[in-house]
Amino acid sequence: MSFAVDPVVPEPEVPPSGKPAIAAKPAIPHAAVLGDAKITIDAPVFEVFAALTDQERLAAWWGEDAYVEADEGGRYETTLSLGRLEGTIIAIDGPGTLDFTWDLPAEGIPVTTTVHYALSPIGPQTAVHVAHRAPREVPGNWTALWHDVLESLKAYVEGATTG
Repeated sequence: MSFAVDPVVPEPEVPPSGKPAIAAKPAIPHAAVLGDAKITIDAPVFEVFAALTDQERLAAWWGEDAYVEADEGGRYETTLSLGRLEGTIIAIDGPGTLDFTWDLPAEGIPVTTTVHYALSPIGPQTAVHVAHRAPREVPGNWTALWHDVLESLKAYVEGATTG
């Protein structure tokens, strides 16, 4: 007569803390910073945020044919001198944060980039910081582009609030 013997299953190792060890997640590669620019605007933060999220205001200072669905998952589009920006809002927390995607062609392959606007009130003024990131480098002078974008935003908002 033979008996089946259950194979011995080793107990998992338990560290001295008494909690099972958790495998570390692999590190996510750092995204390339394509552009980074800052400016202070002489206007309240809600006015600056409206210029970024209201399609009529956006069209008045940045691009033509603007279309904005100011909600997470909403569209963020305008036509610029370098082509059509067609993005999706991935974070919006007014009047302090706006993040959207922007697909850029790079060597014939589209690269999904992200644009992050952070607005902070400084008394009656607003500090604006924009950062443009990608999973890899994309040719272009992006910091100069974003500096020009912020200068246009400043001119528009300051003109609209004093006029």
